[in-house]
Amino acid sequence: MRSSVIAVVVSAGALIGLAACGSSSSTGVNPNPHPVNHTVTISNSGFAPETVTSAIGDTVTWTSSDAVHAISFIAALSPDSLAGSGPIGIGQSKFTIFLKGGTYTYLDDSVRADTGVVIVH
Repeated sequence: MRSSVIAVVVSAGALIGLAACGSSSSTGVNPNPHPVNHTVTISNSGFAPETVTSAIGDTVTWTSSDAVHAISFIAALSPDSLAGSGPIGIGQSKFTIFLKGGTYTYLDDSVRADTGVVIVH
């Protein structure tokens, strides 16, 4: 499933936890009655913000501002197996719905030194 703008039209599959960057729960139920969307801007100089703190069921949307970027979660540093975003073009966005608590560390495949963290409570 793909999203190419920040204003994301969420389909039934995304509500089950299958977002652009991967699945984050085997239950398929979002326990958060009021999920929040957190936005992270990706540029060649890094992520802004570098750390996002969210509730279970919230969405994080990554938007590329200056080049093609791609997000990969570091499996050894994340509590759940999430797929990467694939290419995110300039002005485009991809998102993930986090349905499991923990600290998720990710990196920009284009600029391997840039890492970010999503802390889900």
